[in-house]
Amino acid sequence: MNASSDVSESPVPELILFITGNAPRSHRARKNLAEALESLDLESVEPLEIDLMKHPEHTVNYSVFATPALLRTDDSGDVRVLYGDLSDERKLSNFLGEIRSS
Repeated sequence: MNASSDVSESPVPELILFITGNAPRSHRARKNLAEALESLDLESVEPLEIDLMKHPEHTVNYSVFATPALLRTDDSGDVRVLYGDLSDERKLSNFLGEIRSS
């Protein structure tokens, strides 16, 4: 997962993981997301990671009000957000279900 400070200049990635520094819930969210992507054969999907401790302006840009949060966009531009450490495998699998591996 790559961090970027210039998110606004590029198209919105399919997945963005919002974290807060090295918080335990942020670590769990990273791990749970990586495991889910692997189990769904979506290893080619590389979520963008934004640390809101370093880039708090993105809370407003993306309307994220808590972390960790996983934001997903679809082909039509619709945005969905899943909050928490992504430990509910069923919810996370459903949330990621429409992503197609490239």
